[in-house]
Amino acid sequence: MESLRALKAVVDTGTFTEAAARLGMTQSAVSWKIKRLEERVGLELVKRGSEIEATPDGRDLLMYGERMLEAHDDAVEHLSRSDLAGVVRLGTNEDLRGGELADVLARFGRMYPQIHLDVRVQLSGAVGEWLEDGEVDLAVVQIEADNVRPDDVVLWTEPLTWVHGFEVRFDPSEVTPVVSFGPGLVYLDAAEESLRRGGLRWRTILECPMLSGVQAAVEAGLGICALNTRNITSSMAIWDRAADHPLPHLSEVIRTLPGGDAEVLAALRETLTNALVEKRT
Repeated sequence: MESLRALKAVVDTGTFTEAAARLGMTQSAVSWKIKRLEERVGLELVKRGSEIEATPDGRDLLMYGERMLEAHDDAVEHLSRSDLAGVVRLGTNEDLRGGELADVLARFGRMYPQIHLDVRVQLSGAVGEWLEDGEVDLAVVQIEADNVRPDDVVLWTEPLTWVHGFEVRFDPSEVTPVVSFGPGLVYLDAAEESLRRGGLRWRTILECPMLSGVQAAVEAGLGICALNTRNITSSMAIWDRAADHPLPHLSEVIRTLPGGDAEVLAALRETLTNALVEKRT
C-alpha cells in the first residue's frame, strides 16, 4: 500500500522531491518504493525526466490503486475509532482550502465519532481574537513568522510579496490603488507600513475578506495586493517595485491556549498536524 501511495504522490507532484516532501520521506526512499513496485508488477510505471509522468500501465495501476488506498485508509480509520468524547471548537482562516479542510475534519469525525466539533471560518485576525477570548479552543491562523510561539505547530512558512494583474502596469507618478482583505488581516499594518516607508502615494480601492474575491480583483487589474506565494495565480505578476516595499514572511500555525479538554484538544491537534504540516527536505 505504501508503494502505491508513493506512486500516486510522484504522479500527482511530477517530481520525486515534491513527493518525498508530501510523504515525509527521503527522495531515495520514494525512488526505491517505485522501483520495487515496478519489479513486482514487471512493468514500467513512470517515465523519468525533468517531470515524472505515469506510463499507460502506471495510469492503469493508479486507477485501481487509488480505490485500494481509499478502502485501506477507511478500514484503518474505522478500526482506530476512539471512545473519546467531548466538544471542541475550531477556528480557522480561509487559507486552508475548503476541500482540504473538509477532508481532514471528515477523517477526524470518523476516528472520533463521539467528539462534537464546531468550526468557524474567518480572517486570521478575527480567529486569533476568538482564541484569545476563549470563543474557540484551537485555531489555525496566519501570523508573521517572527511571532511564532514555541508551542505553535508550524504548517508552512513562505514570503509575502506585492502582486498585480498580469497585463496591468501602474504609473509611479499616480496614486497606486491597493486591494486588501481589510481590518481582519494579520499583516495589514506591516503591509501599509511597507508602503509608507517607501514614500508611495496609495489608496485602498477595494476591501474583501474572501481570498477568491481578492484574487479576482487583482487579476482584473484593480490594484496591487500583498499575497503569500500559494495564493498568487498564473494571472498575476510580481509588482516591479516590490523590492522597494519589503514584506514579512508569513507562517500558518496551529495554536492552542491552555484550558479546555486537554485530551480532546490533543486529538484534534494531532489530526490536523499529521494531515496539514508541510514536511520539507
